[in-house]
Amino acid sequence: MKGNYELKVLAKNSLQGNWPMAILVCVAAWLLTDACTGNNGKEAAQYIWENGQLVKNASSSFNGLASLVSFLLGGSINFGLAVYFLHLVRKEKAQFSDLFAGFKTFFKNFVLYLLITVFTILWFMLLIVPGFIALLKYSMAFYIMRDNPELTPMEAIRRSKELMYGHKTRLFFFWLSFIGWFILGLITFGLGFLYLFPYYNTAKACFYEDLVEQPAEDF
Repeated sequence: MKGNYELKVLAKNSLQGNWPMAILVCVAAWLLTDACTGNNGKEAAQYIWENGQLVKNASSSFNGLASLVSFLLGGSINFGLAVYFLHLVRKEKAQFSDLFAGFKTFFKNFVLYLLITVFTILWFMLLIVPGFIALLKYSMAFYIMRDNPELTPMEAIRRSKELMYGHKTRLFFFWLSFIGWFILGLITFGLGFLYLFPYYNTAKACFYEDLVEQPAEDF
């Protein structure tokens, strides 16, 4: 079982000569899902003072539409990211068109994304910790769907939960190992994310590759 340092070394090796395309894929994924939604994390519903009263800003309708489009595309784009970065770490031909591979099975990927979202929200409604555990349990679902296209969305979720049994703490510390890069991305006004997102996604694909070769352990 590889540690975080080994996974990151593998990720950097996989990215050698592939950085420009990996950055382009991540930027395109961001543009299609997050760039126009909710003013990048701010309130989606905004109001302005006009003629002595508060009225809804016209941009709010746009934000709502963008959020809907983002949600509809989320499943296919997440699947496409899994396809691209698995190709990359497996030394297979990784190309920009991989990002759109999920649209061939749009409905299945949408349902998978919807189920993960709903289940995670329900767990977060109970407590913060169960919500984070749910994120960990479902984190491998799109990789599994890519490798097993015959599965239904619920089967992919079940496989992810089984695969993550005994490895949730490991993935949690894997996430924490990128905190410094995330902070760097913030203080560089987003420029650092051009490095972080390809790096993280490649390392996560390496995590999945290592995971499928390991027996489950205790949580």
